[in-house]
Amino acid sequence: MIMEVIKQGARARTVGRPRDACPYPADSRERRAWFEGFDGSAWDCGTRTPHPTVALAAASTGGRMAGLDGAPTLSHA
Repeated sequence: MIMEVIKQGARARTVGRPRDACPYPADSRERRAWFEGFDGSAWDCGTRTPHPTVALAAASTGGRMAGLDGAPTLSHA
């Protein structure tokens, strides 16, 4: 259901409808989902979680990802 609402928001943007054309009531999860589709981003970045393999890799490196914190991505033996 929510994925369909996200698609509706994305479709509304592609056909040129304005952002305030959202048909859902204020403070509803459907409205947030519609805006997520329209804007092309998640409603709250703090609620997103990384893919499980990324989380596992970060946990095994102590929270650091190779190449992102200055650590070498490949060892030159």
